[in-house]
Amino acid sequence: MSDFVARATRRRSIEANLFPYAHAAVEPWEGYRWHSAAGEVCDAFKEKSSQALSIDVFGTLKLHPSRDRVLGALAAQLGLPSAGPWDVALEWHDPDNLLDEKTPTFVDALARSAEALMLFECKFTESDGGGCGQTLPIARGKHKGLKQCNGHYRIQTNPANQRTAYCALSEKGFRYWDYAPEVFGLRADLEHSPCPFAGPWNQWMRNLTTAAAVGRQAGLRAAFVVVYAEEPRLPMATRVRQPEWQRLAACVKPQAVVFRSMAYQSLLALARAADPADGVWPELDAWVKRKIAGVCGMVALEEP
Repeated sequence: MSDFVARATRRRSIEANLFPYAHAAVEPWEGYRWHSAAGEVCDAFKEKSSQALSIDVFGTLKLHPSRDRVLGALAAQLGLPSAGPWDVALEWHDPDNLLDEKTPTFVDALARSAEALMLFECKFTESDGGGCGQTLPIARGKHKGLKQCNGHYRIQTNPANQRTAYCALSEKGFRYWDYAPEVFGLRADLEHSPCPFAGPWNQWMRNLTTAAAVGRQAGLRAAFVVVYAEEPRLPMATRVRQPEWQRLAACVKPQAVVFRSMAYQSLLALARAADPADGVWPELDAWVKRKIAGVCGMVALEEP
């Protein structure tokens, strides 16, 4: 099979897994930031793809004429200014790189108005956020096997570069801990053992500090929303009800950034209420619910 035919075949399989109204949201196709999986260039053709599900919903929002009404209603629910117009971007990262990251933190979607900013990270079958890579052994090169951080926020020397700091990323120039006091109320000049951001909180910290930094720079009220599929067999639906998640939510300072978790089903119910006459929203609602039900059937089959 030629490379052209293989790409065309893969595109058709991905399109079949995307809500039809949202197809134009990922154009130009070849330049879109498709997520990859082990051994695959893109896995958005899979029913369980979190990227595909996020495109279904936020791609539709991006293109739909009632975007301002729906996002205005969501902003009001979050306590943000609701007035539009609202712009939506998929696979967004801060172009100004206010956190001085070497590899930018992406979110699945962004919605922005003249007064407010909402970032969205979407989960489907995932169980939580990703941890900090500095606590993992270096995979290759002359420092292979070394861990650059011991998992505690305290003065330590990175064995790979012999630099000393509270945080291995801070000594490399990353500015997460410039914003941690504002967002989490954590002092950067005191030890925290273990580091609160060594594990799954790391991804949420990066998202939240990005929202706070961009909001502050642009003079916008900022929010970060984790969107998940509400279904008891899916781990994220369980995660957002656990004490550890509630502790994370309680740590975030709303004056810096509003933090919420929200089910896809609730977001679509809001869209249907904001625009009850348009048939796209009930169609999308049914599409999402079918996809969740299909994936949960797969989950049930995989259980021992």
